[in-house]
Amino acid sequence: MIQSGDFVIVRTYVILAAMKSTRTILLAGVLVIAVLYTACEPEKKIYVAPPVALPPATVEPPAKPPLPVIEQLPLPAAWTAENALRLAPGAPWLRDDQPAQGLLDALDLSLEKFAAMDPDALLRFGANAVTVARVVASMTDFRARLAEMGLSDAFFRYLRENYVFYSSASPRVTFTGYYEPLLRGALRPSAQYPYPLYGRPDDLVTVDLPRFYFYREQDNLPQIRGRLDGNRLVPYHTREEIDFQGRLAGRGLEIAWTDSLVDNFFLHIQGSGVVQLDDGRRVFVGYADQNGHPFRSLGNYLLEKQLIGRGQLSLQGMKTFLKERPDVIPGALSANPSYIFFKISEQSATGTFGARLTPWRSVASDPRLFPLGALAWIECEKPVFDARKRITGWERFGRFVLNQDTGGAIRGADRVDLFTGHGELSELVAGGMRQPGALYFLLKKEPPLQ
Repeated sequence: MIQSGDFVIVRTYVILAAMKSTRTILLAGVLVIAVLYTACEPEKKIYVAPPVALPPATVEPPAKPPLPVIEQLPLPAAWTAENALRLAPGAPWLRDDQPAQGLLDALDLSLEKFAAMDPDALLRFGANAVTVARVVASMTDFRARLAEMGLSDAFFRYLRENYVFYSSASPRVTFTGYYEPLLRGALRPSAQYPYPLYGRPDDLVTVDLPRFYFYREQDNLPQIRGRLDGNRLVPYHTREEIDFQGRLAGRGLEIAWTDSLVDNFFLHIQGSGVVQLDDGRRVFVGYADQNGHPFRSLGNYLLEKQLIGRGQLSLQGMKTFLKERPDVIPGALSANPSYIFFKISEQSATGTFGARLTPWRSVASDPRLFPLGALAWIECEKPVFDARKRITGWERFGRFVLNQDTGGAIRGADRVDLFTGHGELSELVAGGMRQPGALYFLLKKEPPLQ
């Protein structure tokens, strides 16, 4: 058998038949001479080439479904509760990366707050006004099915068949994270703990503009805050005036003192936290009010002043920079005039909805646009860390959440803040997270009219 790469010897054998005619005899003679010539020739070797080894076929892994694409429509001049959500054509690719128990807990906390509300009160799901009673019935059904089926394919199929989904009308939703920071402090001032956390001042005045006749026909006007100067309402004190000029000092408003003004600043951004006392006790502090000034980004200030590079824009990077450069602290912190006032709380972080926040399951959004307390589903990316706690990549995830909080910087249909809890991992995730994603609210379909 001839193998690939062998040399093959070719010989010619001719058998002469008896010839009858002279012409045939002459032809046979020629053939004999040819045979003899061929026999005397050197042996010819023919090379049989081996087959070309082709590379193995590459099989591409199945691609993950892309992030849901929201149909591009012209952006409104201003976001409102009526245009910030719209009915989605179908359900997204439902899945959930967290244990079901945390979701059950978060649902119970929202349902407890809804139970105290007027069942006929209305919540806006985009163009649709939905009663609290229907929201409660929908969430109750969701909870019962979840307890029965778990976060299974059967559960996701049930939701796709029986629920409607409302997507954010923004073509891109940016997700950030916030956490519950741990500060070292005391209940009395000292050289070790000189920086106060203030309670709500009694001269802080809140004005609800829509209650005044000349604003009644204007939608989405915010409350404004200020103080009385004689018989005039003027803006309240800024961060610079409070922290660096002592405008509130000596008024008995301090609820605790800490060892770091920088840590206090980041507590203001998070909205709530824990003060660890020297005797081992922990004091929970939560949001009480705000001075009425707009939030300004510390990161943008540091970039504009060319004090840091974009690689240092994480919460951890900015905090480290400020502690290494105390000379820039007054200007950097004062660039954000917004100031948060706190209160002692009996429990850990509590959201604007009044429910205790559940790590990884509670989100903050713009309360002017999205229904507070309602059930939602998000798709986003979470960081992947190496052994040195550096972000090495991002992993997509889907998750059910409860819309239980708000934030000074969370404005518009394109912003959501995910509560990550407390501890080192929570701080790392919250500090590095600023990723694109998708936001959906869901309601059980109404039964057809009989």
